[in-house]
Amino acid sequence: MAKDAKPTADAKKPAATIEAAAEEVKKKKPFNVIKYFQEVRDEGRKVTWTSWKETRISTIMVLIMVAIMSAFFFLVDSILRVGVQAILNI
Repeated sequence: MAKDAKPTADAKKPAATIEAAAEEVKKKKPFNVIKYFQEVRDEGRKVTWTSWKETRISTIMVLIMVAIMSAFFFLVDSILRVGVQAILNI
């Protein structure tokens, strides 16, 4: 095929890269503020919120795990400190 030949129907294939596809989308869809906030409101209505009881139980469980993990890391840190002091004779 010659270099100066006219492009065929193959030239109108979808964009090969993500960047090119993103550019096409940007060109096709103008931003509509009102539609954006309507969609945000609709998505907010789809959210399933936990009950207060579930929230309290989850919070208590997190606090208990934090206490357990802090005790664990304190113990490990203390053991490592004693070991390093014994090795370095501080």
